Parts: sequence; structure tokens; C-alpha cells
Amino acid sequence: MRSFRFSRFAIVLMIACFFSILFAIGLATEMARTVQMSYPGPNLPALWWSKLPGLFGMVFAMLGTVGAIGYLVLFAFRRSGLHRLSRLDIRPAKTS
Repeated sequence: MRSFRFSRFAIVLMIACFFSILFAIGLATEMARTVQMSYPGPNLPALWWSKLPGLFGMVFAMLGTVGAIGYLVLFAFRRSGLHRLSRLDIRPAKTS
């Protein structure tokens, strides 16, 4: 079995991409700190956690609706006879 080795140029490009991603993350962090410092006071209201149950309920309802729609689509395909395609014999009959 042949072993695979990256060329030196490919390794240099991978290292350059890694450092540029690290630089972009650091720059975004500093930009976020700058923007955050320009707003006085806390960013969240004192009782922000009291809204979490309603948020979870809303997300659960939306995901339940999407799941119900997906189930209805699957149910409609099952009723249309599409599942019988896997049992279809496509080989020509031998005549002898």
C-alpha cells in the first residue's frame, strides 16, 4: 500500500490558513469587545431567564410542527405506492 504525503507547499498553505483563521477569530473578539464597551449598563435585563420556558415551548412547538409536516409527507408517499419500486423487477424476461 502506497503512503500518501502532502507536498511542502500544501503544508505551508494549511499552516497559513490556520493562522489566518486564528487571526480572524481574534479580530472578531476584539471588535465584539469594542462594540460591547460602547453600550453602558448590562446587556440583558435582570430577569432574562424568566423568559426561557416560553422560548423552549415555542421552539418545541415549531419543531413539532416541522416533524408533523415531515410525517405527513412520508405518509403521503407511502400511500402513493412509491414503496413498491424497490420490488420492481427490471430485468428482461428470458425467453427460451
